[in-house]
Amino acid sequence: MELKSTPKVKDDNYYLKKIIDEIDLIVQYSKGVSLYDLYLDSKTVDAVILRFIQISEHADKISDTFKLIHNDIEWRQIKGFRNRLVHDYGDVDLHYVYSAITIDIIKLRDKISSLL
Repeated sequence: MELKSTPKVKDDNYYLKKIIDEIDLIVQYSKGVSLYDLYLDSKTVDAVILRFIQISEHADKISDTFKLIHNDIEWRQIKGFRNRLVHDYGDVDLHYVYSAITIDIIKLRDKISSLL
């Protein structure tokens, strides 16, 4: 007899947890990295940008009702940052990326953690 795994329910909490996972990877990848270091390390930049894109993809799958209830989270800015990264990839201003790494994602993680 073959055991089948239970499929994961992909509800709002699932996507919130995925966002936390992505943030944790950004923190791990950028630990001890300065703005100057970012300009010298394209691998870290690539890894961090991919995680920011993934955060936006997960956020897009969260229900509109949840977003309306929790409008203190800047859902539109998350998507806007993703669009900026994707469409200006070759010319991304690393000052924005560094600010997002050092300030914005910590605040986002705190807000999302409080909802789980």
